[in-house]
Amino acid sequence: MAIKSDNTRVQEKPESVHVIVNPAPSRRIPLLAILNQAFRDAGIRWDISITHGTGDGSDLARKAVAAGASVVAVYGGDGTVMEVAAGLVGTDTPMLILGGGTGNLVASELRLPTSLEKACELVCRDHFSTRRIDVGMMGNHPFLLRIGCGIEVGVVQEATRELKDQFGKLAYVWAGIKMLQEIPEAEYEIILDGKETIRASGVACVVANAGTVGVGRLTLAPSIDVNDGRLDVFLLKKANIEGIVQIAGKMTGLDRLLKEDDPALDASQAVTHWTVETVEIRTNPILDIQVDGDIVAKTPQSIRVLPSALSVVVPD
Repeated sequence: MAIKSDNTRVQEKPESVHVIVNPAPSRRIPLLAILNQAFRDAGIRWDISITHGTGDGSDLARKAVAAGASVVAVYGGDGTVMEVAAGLVGTDTPMLILGGGTGNLVASELRLPTSLEKACELVCRDHFSTRRIDVGMMGNHPFLLRIGCGIEVGVVQEATRELKDQFGKLAYVWAGIKMLQEIPEAEYEIILDGKETIRASGVACVVANAGTVGVGRLTLAPSIDVNDGRLDVFLLKKANIEGIVQIAGKMTGLDRLLKEDDPALDASQAVTHWTVETVEIRTNPILDIQVDGDIVAKTPQSIRVLPSALSVVVPD
């Protein structure tokens, strides 16, 4: 094994790959034929497991590690990717992300191939690269992307399977526009690293491990890094057109360039941003919380970062 950087390593071609598949995504492709040709031609032993319900991805990943799989691959949406990652956190077994979902935000964050064939090719050469990335933890729930309450939960609920099958990523855009008109303000108490307490009203709070939002290269903030050992906390204070313009400026980095010349683009008027290792969130009223696209808990919650806790296959 060769070390390329603090978080990236080069390994020899794997002897075996275990593929975990969520059959729900709507992409119509000859999945088994593509997997078989890629891995068989590379001389890699492979097998497959199918998820049938919540939690299966984590259980199947742990079983694959116990059985000695060199790499555990996952085909499905971000929720399935997160489940499989949960079963691999703290191990040295790399996760290969094969896409398959609507948003595929984790793959986008890591600049992974969008086609199944090219994703398989990442481990089919003589050597492949892996990168250790941070994982967020909310109680016993790990996350790769972010957790959120307020508007984000409404978007998750409104972007139904039917909408995603019909409109793809535009389902989230439609849901977001609708939620901007419906989500009321809540009172937030946010405790940063156990030291500083923030009390403010807002329409959403997000704790991000990764910044990708799924629209081109837009990110919640250009400074977010999935390898920095920190989490980024955002409090969205208002959900009107002015606020959305200010947030767009922050997401593209224009707020830093234009703030002095055009104070109207100062995103701090609409959203406040902190970086932390731990954060506690309390709200009035109690709010649902989504974790990487699935609603799994309610406020209050404590969130922390696990630095470099997961190995992921990445391009050279």
